[in-house]
Amino acid sequence: MLKPLAPRHAVRIRHRLGALQLDVEFEIKQRWTVLFGPSGSGKTTILRAIAGLLRPDHARIVSTVCPDTDQERRFTFVDTDAGVFLPTRRRVVRLAPQQPALFPHLSVLENINYGLALYVRDSAEERYRRIASLLAKFHILHLADKLPAELSGGEAQRANLARAASDGGGRLLMLDEPFSGLDTQVKDELIALLLDRQGDMRNGQILSVTHDVAEAFQLGAEVIKIADGKLVEQGPVEVVLAEERARLLAQLNGDVRSPA
Repeated sequence: MLKPLAPRHAVRIRHRLGALQLDVEFEIKQRWTVLFGPSGSGKTTILRAIAGLLRPDHARIVSTVCPDTDQERRFTFVDTDAGVFLPTRRRVVRLAPQQPALFPHLSVLENINYGLALYVRDSAEERYRRIASLLAKFHILHLADKLPAELSGGEAQRANLARAASDGGGRLLMLDEPFSGLDTQVKDELIALLLDRQGDMRNGQILSVTHDVAEAFQLGAEVIKIADGKLVEQGPVEVVLAEERARLLAQLNGDVRSPA
């Protein structure tokens, strides 16, 4: 049997949002890709367009996956020229927003089960076994019966990411600045968990948003650099963000040399 082809997502978006004219075209081919750029450059708008949470003015977004065999499955999310707009629930994507979006009246376990039940046809018993394993991996099994209001910020973000990562079968997992506001230890733990979880995902990919140079290098991902709604460069992090890294190191060295 031929080796399954790598999943890929072709994105072409033109959309005006206030003063920002977003005009980008790229492909997502790697296991982890980072959308990098300053605040207001259009990164979150791109995620929302891929997820189906907004209707772009002009766009064509196509996802090609090969879950188990060498047979491709192609999903056209949006094609404005052809009048195609696939509803969010039918897209092979998951989105974890920057602020955890957990249902306030459901426990952590129920929140994750709600999302998993939409995509997985396992029995309820099997789903709960999978959820328990996932909660254990994210170190929140002891919070299974807690409501979102009873969680700390770090705990809520763990639950948010666990729900988004609950079914990776060929899906694109999108993370909107998932580590913003978290302390270094929690951030490092979550990155390690997602990298480990990615290894379990059947041909799954991750697309995350950041404006943190150090975070992009920590992930070692391919980078799509965005500025003012335009794609500046795409490629390995050590190439695309070389100037930003040099500038950051110079600032850090300057801080070290400065007198107390």
